[in-house]
Amino acid sequence: MMAKKGFTLIELLVVIAIIAILASILFPVFSQARAKARQAACLNNFKQVGTGMLQYTQDYDECFPYNRFYGITGAAFQNWKYGILPYVRNLQVYECPETRAQIARMLDDTVRKWRGSRLDETWADCHPESPWFRGDELCVVPQQANLWFPRGYTVNGAVFNLAAGIGWSTAPRRQPDLQVPAETIWLQDGRNVEPDTGPWALVRCWPAPPGDSLGGDVPDPSSPVGFVRQFGWLINHLKGVIFNYADGHAKWTRLPMAVDRNDWKWACLQRPGEQTFHPPGMQDYTSAICRQPDAPTCRALAVALMAAEYK
Repeated sequence: MMAKKGFTLIELLVVIAIIAILASILFPVFSQARAKARQAACLNNFKQVGTGMLQYTQDYDECFPYNRFYGITGAAFQNWKYGILPYVRNLQVYECPETRAQIARMLDDTVRKWRGSRLDETWADCHPESPWFRGDELCVVPQQANLWFPRGYTVNGAVFNLAAGIGWSTAPRRQPDLQVPAETIWLQDGRNVEPDTGPWALVRCWPAPPGDSLGGDVPDPSSPVGFVRQFGWLINHLKGVIFNYADGHAKWTRLPMAVDRNDWKWACLQRPGEQTFHPPGMQDYTSAICRQPDAPTCRALAVALMAAEYK
């Protein structure tokens, strides 16, 4: 009689265990490779947008594009994306490949457009299908062009949150206004519906109370204040963020480094002798606004909060 050959139960379990171990090793590697590819695609977008911004400033006497334009009822019917569109000629470069997945959990909010709008502020204010549609007369501009931009890339609100409306405008930010354009963030990879995001929403020297529904805060023991902001406004690229600086160059950087250098040029993160632009009329550090005794303390808390949020 010939004995039948086959795996014993022990041999089969050993093979399954080896496969499981290999899978646990390789799957994170594949996931990181995909994330790295999306990071590279986003960096390429930033380079194109930064080049478009430089071309714009060359054509408009070294002035940066306005952050947004307001209609008669206060609707934001245009923003900086429209200003540089003739130079980039592609809507896809305004959206990071990571954005849709990272904002998907926010889009069921039908009350707050800055959390619930599926496209940027112009769509939220001017598209008839939007729950926040204002019906502003100047909304005819994007409506006739059928031009709606994705949400995501936002300018640095501490320096470039300048706007114009019917019969009024703030002075545009000019390149000569900046002492160190190569160290001043112009654009950041975010998920905000608005065309700008201020560093006060990003690095937060003061936290909101735990459970704050507006901040989306959730308990987290790794945070120095016991919770983190669930709806962080920056896109997490392998524990870093992509920025475009005012001289046009783009790079990926760790958030603690951007805070330590105060790349937003925000008064609450001010370094000795540094030029800052916000709050307007009170550019130097003030504890009354920043809610910390000094700027180094503010920077240290900001780094600790982000380390927990973007771990």
